[in-house]
Amino acid sequence: MRVLIFGATGRTGRHLVDLAESFGWLAHASGRDPLQLPALSAPNGWSVAELADAGDVARVVRAVAPDAVISAIGGMSPVGPLVDEVGNIAISNAAQAAGVRRVIQISSLGCGDSRRYASERIVAAIGPVLDAKTRAEDHLRGLDLDWTIIRPGGLTDAEATATGALYDDPRVHGRIGRAALAQLVLTALSTPATIGRILSAVDRGSLPAEPSDIQEFLLTSAAI
Repeated sequence: MRVLIFGATGRTGRHLVDLAESFGWLAHASGRDPLQLPALSAPNGWSVAELADAGDVARVVRAVAPDAVISAIGGMSPVGPLVDEVGNIAISNAAQAAGVRRVIQISSLGCGDSRRYASERIVAAIGPVLDAKTRAEDHLRGLDLDWTIIRPGGLTDAEATATGALYDDPRVHGRIGRAALAQLVLTALSTPATIGRILSAVDRGSLPAEPSDIQEFLLTSAAI
C-alpha cells in the first residue's frame, strides 16, 4: 500500500515518513525543498512539489498513483496566499482527479466548529492561518472522497509516547507531540471508522478536567 505524504520535510512529516512502513504503508515523500527530500527514508521515493501550483501538485499525484494521500503541509509564504489553504485544496482536488479516494488532512484545533473553544491568545497569534485551514477543511468535506480531518492541539517535539489520543469533540484542547501525532494519523489511515470524521488530537495528559463528559474516539473495530 502506497501513501503519498505532502509536507514530508516538515517536523510532523518526517515522523510520518519514518513510521509509515511499520504501519504497513510504503511512503512517497513530497515537499518543496529538493535539498532536504533525498535525506528522508522514503521506500517509495520522493518528489518536489510547489504547493501553490495546482498543476504541479496534480502532476505528483498522477505520477505516484498512491492508495492514499496525507497532507501535513503548513507555513506562511513570504508573498501570496497561505499554503494551508491553496496547497491543501490543490492536494484534495488532485486526489479526486486521480481517483485516490483516501485522504487525510492534518489541520489544527481552532478551526471550524472548534474555533469558539480556542483561546484568545491563539486566535490573535494565528487567526489567519486558522481561517485558511478552515477553508481547506470545508473544501475537502465537499468532495466525494474518503476523507479524515485531524486537528492537533499545540505541537511539541516531545519523544513518542502512547498517550496521544483522538476525540470526536470540538471542545477538546491541549498539546501533543509531533511523533505521537504521526502515530495517530497512520493508525487513522488504516481505520475505516475515521472516514468522514473530524477528530481532535491531543495528549491524554494535557486534557483539562472540564468538561468531564469528553470521550476518547477508540481506534478499534468497536468504533466501526
